[in-house]
Amino acid sequence: MTGSPDALFDYIASALAKFVATESEGLHFSPDRQRELGFTFSFPVRQTSISSGTLIKWTKGFSIDDTVDQDVVGELTKAMERIGLDMRVTALVNDTIGTLAGGRYNNPDVVAAVILGTGTNAAYVERAHAIPKWHGLLPKSGDMVINMEWGNFRSSHLPVT
Repeated sequence: MTGSPDALFDYIASALAKFVATESEGLHFSPDRQRELGFTFSFPVRQTSISSGTLIKWTKGFSIDDTVDQDVVGELTKAMERIGLDMRVTALVNDTIGTLAGGRYNNPDVVAAVILGTGTNAAYVERAHAIPKWHGLLPKSGDMVINMEWGNFRSSHLPVT
């Protein structure tokens, strides 16, 4: 929680490599196909694309200063390359979105996810036409995910009640 960026991301890459090594034969990809990875990162990031984002600040007791303002996907990618793990991050999400995606993968009727841990948050599926702030093209499905980001109530701007 207080080491170097390399130590943190090398640990994550190593855990991924151990997991991949335990997969059954039927799950192995052909050598010409690179594995794709969804990276759940439960810290504030400025998302710059679906698969990249710069760390804004650490929370939850983490303090690895050299990682702030760095692309966390880039850091993980370098760590995977250092150990020869042939994967690429195709999506960077927070824990709430990852939980909702996992639930919907198994059951398309899942419409909400709630995280209760060191912080709390919720996400839900909404009809895109019902989102007043949305001015872009509507997705083909007609649905969008709303990340509530309801945490961080420790603010001098909010009264304690």
